Amino acid sequence: MSRVDEALRIAERARAGGAADVRPQSTPKTSPLNVYRNEAPGQRVPHVESAAPKPVEPAPAFRPVASARRARIAGKLHLEDAERSARLVTGMSSTVSLEQYRRLAAVLHEEQAESQLKTVMITSALPHEGKTLTIVNIALTLSESYNRRVLVIDADLRVPSLHTALGVENGPGLSEALRDEHLEIPFTPVSNGLTVLTAGKPGAKPLAGLTSSRMADVLRDCAARFDWVLIDTSPVGVLPDAQVLARLVDGVVLVIGAGSTPAAAVERAVAELGGPDVIVGTVLNRVDERRIPDAGYYGQYGNSSSSR
Repeated sequence: MSRVDEALRIAERARAGGAADVRPQSTPKTSPLNVYRNEAPGQRVPHVESAAPKPVEPAPAFRPVASARRARIAGKLHLEDAERSARLVTGMSSTVSLEQYRRLAAVLHEEQAESQLKTVMITSALPHEGKTLTIVNIALTLSESYNRRVLVIDADLRVPSLHTALGVENGPGLSEALRDEHLEIPFTPVSNGLTVLTAGKPGAKPLAGLTSSRMADVLRDCAARFDWVLIDTSPVGVLPDAQVLARLVDGVVLVIGAGSTPAAAVERAVAELGGPDVIVGTVLNRVDERRIPDAGYYGQYGNSSSSR
């Protein structure tokens, strides 16, 4: 049984509410993922006193409202930033989730050592399965824990979101690089070791850009500059973009939503990507920590490490 099959089986059991043979915890939590490796081959104005004060025109009534609105917007943005930070490995409080991302990075690191794996596409069968968060956390782990030069590319040219997850502007990016072969690829540094190539402003025919020879040239150029090139794409079951890009990368990581992604959708996605051989790993996302073997051990290990 391959790891894809095992992930599908666990996902189906989660949908059916089946029990899992794992160590129980006193406080249920939710982990973003569980990792499996595929075994198949392959301002105010101040008051100023004066001798003859001039009448002061009252402030327009709408200003307090505008100020309140700005405050609400600022508060919302601050909350969104805090929530985003808490979901990244750099600000994550769950030891189990953090260790699972480390396991995934370890699998990729080992695969690179064995087969020179460098360009990896992260996708999912359906939308909202957590693929963008997954790729960001993999990139952060590889760049920080493994001290690698990592580039993440937003190749979802229709609904880009990688720039939001990383807290950067969606400036000129992949779209512009595909339209102008003489343009220097517009990389955006995120941190030491981590760089992003945002989606940029999409053109009228995004698929044409992804299928062009220029896309292959961009990937080769990026692979020559970085230790890892991780590509975020649109879901396989919605658009053909991921199918096209799968032919240009060394391997694919498939993100599966536990209890939400039908097994048939995953099987269809694997087939459309080129079969099990192209899948270097699967990520079973949003798994209840109680369903992860040795989840209690991760917590104890984290507490022990922090006391040293």
